Amino acid sequence: MISLIKKELKLTRKILLIWLGIIILLCVFAYIEYLSLKDSLPILVEMLNDFPRILMVMFGVSEDLNTALGWYGCIYFWVAILAYSYAIYLGISSIAKEKTQGTAEYLFTKPLGRNQIVIGKAAANVCNLFILAAVSGVCNYYTAIAPLGGLDQKNAALLTTVGLFLTEIILYSIGFWVSSLCKSYKQAMLFGFGALIVFYCIYFVAEYLCIPALFYLTPLKYFDVYAVAKDGISLMFLLISGVITFLSIFLAKNRWAGKEM
Repeated sequence: MISLIKKELKLTRKILLIWLGIIILLCVFAYIEYLSLKDSLPILVEMLNDFPRILMVMFGVSEDLNTALGWYGCIYFWVAILAYSYAIYLGISSIAKEKTQGTAEYLFTKPLGRNQIVIGKAAANVCNLFILAAVSGVCNYYTAIAPLGGLDQKNAALLTTVGLFLTEIILYSIGFWVSSLCKSYKQAMLFGFGALIVFYCIYFVAEYLCIPALFYLTPLKYFDVYAVAKDGISLMFLLISGVITFLSIFLAKNRWAGKEM
């Protein structure tokens, strides 16, 4: 099991580094943008106030950009898009790519049982998600929080990063389950990223129309950066996340265990 996890980490290292590089570049760009705009930020905020609210929601602007939380929340929104896309990709490609590469039969004839192989791959991928979330959190702090004097809310930077990681786990598990249901890697990618787009659409509608009931239908609102920064992590959403993750991994494990390769 340990050797399988190590091998999976090695095989996914390159793609992880690519995603990390993109996130770091985004954060550096955001920092440079802040330095160029900080003197005229109040004017920019006044201009943004004239924009339709739906556009503000779609660009992740839900608080005053003059504040540390407002700026951080906006940058967090864009970093999260990359992190969530990576989570979906990782969940789908974890085992489905073995079929595409023609290595599935070899993989599942190893001494380890199919269940152990699925669990081992999932464990390695969770490590990758943790690394991505941790690096994202550090980048966010030094490029979007520290330059504005820090957040007023205690431990908000840490808690929102934990929220990012938990959302990654949910989306990863959903992608993992979707890949077990689909007949091909391409189909799994289509449905997986289609689900992410649907989640974002629900997110925008819920935020724009202020309908809290819709928050339960999209994992992207379970650990919303502004809500977590102000009020901490919701126990209800934490429980829902645990149930979704457990069921998705459990169902995917059973599907892969009995699936014809």
